[in-house]
Amino acid sequence: MSSVANTGVYYGYAQVVTPSGDSTPMHPKDNKVLPMVMSLGWNPFYKNEKLTAEIHIMHEFDKDFYGFEMRAVVLGYIRPELDYTSREALIDDIEFDKQVALNCLERPEYRKYAQDPHFDLRCNVDTQI
Repeated sequence: MSSVANTGVYYGYAQVVTPSGDSTPMHPKDNKVLPMVMSLGWNPFYKNEKLTAEIHIMHEFDKDFYGFEMRAVVLGYIRPELDYTSREALIDDIEFDKQVALNCLERPEYRKYAQDPHFDLRCNVDTQI
């Protein structure tokens, strides 16, 4: 990831996949393909020392999904990352980013990606690249 040209906020779709053999599978509504925003960069407000990609799926999940596979497709760029002077300003921009993403994903040319074969749960997740 160190060769990323444009850090900042992106939007697209993501899906959380229950690992095979998990004794407490996710509710089917939580396995759906859902809108997301992704921060890609150094997150200067938090003084990160490593380049990170943080995906925020716009959905309330019934349980935590740490350790689960996540599939994502990035469709567009919203803005560059910024170094905020306050946490409140950061939160305000995150809420704005989410609205921009939802508006963009309403376009028919973007909606079709929610049905992309990349998100087909019938594929064996253990053999995915």
